[in-house]
Amino acid sequence: MFSIMVLFVCALLCAFVCMIVTQITLKRRALRHFSLPPQRNWLLGHMGMMGHDEEGLNRIDTLIGQYFHSCAWFLGPFCNIVRLFHPEHIKSLLSAPASITFKDKIFYGFMKPWLGNCLLLQSGQEWSRHRKLLTPAFHFDILKKYVSVFNQSTNSMLEEWHRILATGQNTLDLFEQMSCLTLDTLLKCTFSCSGHTQGKASQYTAAISELSKLLVQRQHYLPYHWDWLYWRSEQGRRFQKACDVVHAFTASIVQRRRAELSEKKERTGEHLEFTAGYKRKETDLIDLLLLAKASQHGSTSDEKGEGLTNEEIQAHADMFMFAGHDSTTSALSWIFYNLAMNPDHQERCRAEARSLMHGGHTLSWEDLSQLSFTTMCIKESLRLHSPVLALTRFYSQAMSTPGNRIIPPGCLCLISIYGIHRNPIVWTDPLVGSSYMIIL
Repeated sequence: MFSIMVLFVCALLCAFVCMIVTQITLKRRALRHFSLPPQRNWLLGHMGMMGHDEEGLNRIDTLIGQYFHSCAWFLGPFCNIVRLFHPEHIKSLLSAPASITFKDKIFYGFMKPWLGNCLLLQSGQEWSRHRKLLTPAFHFDILKKYVSVFNQSTNSMLEEWHRILATGQNTLDLFEQMSCLTLDTLLKCTFSCSGHTQGKASQYTAAISELSKLLVQRQHYLPYHWDWLYWRSEQGRRFQKACDVVHAFTASIVQRRRAELSEKKERTGEHLEFTAGYKRKETDLIDLLLLAKASQHGSTSDEKGEGLTNEEIQAHADMFMFAGHDSTTSALSWIFYNLAMNPDHQERCRAEARSLMHGGHTLSWEDLSQLSFTTMCIKESLRLHSPVLALTRFYSQAMSTPGNRIIPPGCLCLISIYGIHRNPIVWTDPLVGSSYMIIL
């Protein structure tokens, strides 16, 4: 009797293993039309072969040089990825309707405890609805008035630099300075408040840096993909602590602005809704978030007349604080680095700006179109050092790429922005621009 039971259990285990192996084989066979880089082994695939440091970027350069447009990539037995790094091969993916396009749980899911159910993490119709609600905040009439705020924040930073130089210090941590600058600007433009962050360390910026590092580390360490283990680890506790700092920071801003709007309504008796006033000078993103919740019949509420819940307001506030601060800090730091490495281009940008600022003239929105060479340098720096290296999507139906290569439904697509910008098929020499671009 015992031997029969053992045989039965062994048979079940064998059947289960065969089923798993068959499933893995079929999924990988579906990607047979894509080039396959050498793997560690059949089971682990390419796991651990792509680091999150300079060596990992060099590995991407190698893949681009060998495969030119795309390749398959297996993270363990269950996660199959198609890496794409040519513009023609991502065109159909990026133009796919929102109804069949979804964010994955590996790269984006880990951000949810931090950013909540924000636009960055949404998919499908939910994403479409929230995008419609938030779009008015980026109307040109709103963006134009921010140029004066940029000037104010930049002047504050320069005053701080003069103060530091007066003490005899002749070096600065540029990334830290750009972090303070962008946070100060973001608070003024987006949330109508001054954080007075320039010239001193910010607990918020330290928490953002901590969260960004911990996210990358979690993505590259398979055991931490399981929430049960991660939240009991030291890294998980650090992540939660940093989240608490960030959430408290944005919550205080939202609560302050909510109180100001409530006081204004009581004082003036004005019916506040974003649909009637989004072109007003004093209106900003936080107004849209709060007033969209109150509005029941305008462009900031959906077809059901529903606005944003309190949880959605908090999530979107966290998202804009992170995205507007972190990516801009990185972009500005690389721009200044590239200009420092190319003094001739730096001097030409300086001369272009001075030609517009003679006689004490302050740069305006209309002046920006005349900074053509500076704009080219900025774009070239963004090409070479994109603040966002990649984005990932999966689709509910099969997607076709050039060469009749079919990406099956549910397969993870990694669109490499870094790879596209450095692809030798797209750029004659990816690291050398034209005479009107920064040359590295």
